Amino acid sequence: MSNEERKPSTTDYMAAAALAYGIIYFWVRMMAGMPSLLSYVVYFLAGLGPSYLVCRRTDSAHLTIGIKSALASWAFTAVTLLAIVEESSLAFFGILFFCLVLGGATASYLSLKQSLSQPTNNTGGPESATL
Repeated sequence: MSNEERKPSTTDYMAAAALAYGIIYFWVRMMAGMPSLLSYVVYFLAGLGPSYLVCRRTDSAHLTIGIKSALASWAFTAVTLLAIVEESSLAFFGILFFCLVLGGATASYLSLKQSLSQPTNNTGGPESATL
């Protein structure tokens, strides 16, 4: 087994950004200008899900990767929504930024927690020992 460190590629970050944008875009279109507290949960989950998928592709620096994924998602979403949606405001993009970054940080925690709880399959470890 090689000792190379796994790192997500630019394609991974852009795929996560597109997935987050899709979730947010459909929610914005579905709500059609009606503010709702549920929107914050959806924006948080739009940051959590894609960032978690990117964080699962790494062995280290989970927090950095989760935040980078969330920032890429916010940038992609902000640029695209500015071009498409007429009723976007600075407050909306601020709330979106906060929710996506919070989702990315939470995703990095969950990914790190899961990777630490999984046993490694290095040769000579207790998992590979035979009785």
